[in-house]
Amino acid sequence: MQELSDFELRVYETVAEIDKEGGAADFATLGQLVGGPEEDLWAALGHLVSVNHVHSTDRGYVLGPHDWAP
Repeated sequence: MQELSDFELRVYETVAEIDKEGGAADFATLGQLVGGPEEDLWAALGHLVSVNHVHSTDRGYVLGPHDWAP
């Protein structure tokens, strides 16, 4: 995994928790669970999407492809 800031890692881990239950993390839910300024959350999601760690879907954010065990 490419180097992530602490905030990006927190966002990623939150998306992963929601995704493992079969859900997708919408922006409002991430904002409530992660906290921080809205612009920081948008920036973190943008970076995570650009490096393919998460994908944006119609339902929300889900994990991108990965090669480690669940």
